[in-house]
Amino acid sequence: MTEALRQFLETYYIHPITHDTGYNLVNTITWALLLVACLFLTLKILKKLDVKIDHRFIAAVSPYIIVGASLRVMEDAELFSPPLSYLLITPLIFFLMFFCCISLLLLSVKLSRLNRIKDYDYTLAFSLIGVLWFFANLTILVGMGEIVSGWVLLAVIGISGILVSVIYVIAANFGVRFLTEKVNVAVLSAHLLDASSSYIGIDMLGYTGKHVVEGLIVKYTGTAAGMFPLKLGFLVPILYVLNTQFTGDEEIELKNLVLLALIVIGLAPAVRNTLRMMLGV
Repeated sequence: MTEALRQFLETYYIHPITHDTGYNLVNTITWALLLVACLFLTLKILKKLDVKIDHRFIAAVSPYIIVGASLRVMEDAELFSPPLSYLLITPLIFFLMFFCCISLLLLSVKLSRLNRIKDYDYTLAFSLIGVLWFFANLTILVGMGEIVSGWVLLAVIGISGILVSVIYVIAANFGVRFLTEKVNVAVLSAHLLDASSSYIGIDMLGYTGKHVVEGLIVKYTGTAAGMFPLKLGFLVPILYVLNTQFTGDEEIELKNLVLLALIVIGLAPAVRNTLRMMLGV
């Protein structure tokens, strides 16, 4: 029984981290459930810190999503060795970034309450640290070698930008207001950036997807273009429910936290994929 449990844990949880083999059905479901648990834990922590979870907070956290993605690319480029490199692989990198964000947010809030930073400006200080951290990572990545496929950035932004614009115009003309709200547009943009990067990487540059659903789509359709309708078919109903059912004061904060989580799981792989392809990693 003990040996069977050890093999199960190694096969579905440990080896995907130590060998960086990607996702399987078991760990995908586990990480999804863990994400839900972390959302409620995060909500309690932020309430204890008296941090308001609003659009300003979401914007302040966004640079750290890019930081995490750039750290993941640094691991892909083998700039770190085990066991340190294991911290930069899912799900450990999410815990690492979570603790970094909470620590820096706590520092920013403390400084604000000591009047060393003007009231509510802690979000500006918090986000600025994230921006500087990302540029430091980007400097290291660019310094290690040349940009071999600079066109990828324009292609990823171009494809997703056109799709988001079309959705916005249609929604605006037909009065579908929830698809024109800023944070919802940010969620759609993040995931369409992810879909665009997957399509370009898999269909044009020969990369292989590591996600279970992504792999199934490529296997049965022969293209990663199926990620576009899949993303929209998954996100639009969720955004509709969030905007029609979560209307109370406490529910709005939970809704904003869920929206932030959706941005994370879309933007993080989008940035990672794009940086990898640009640098030829």
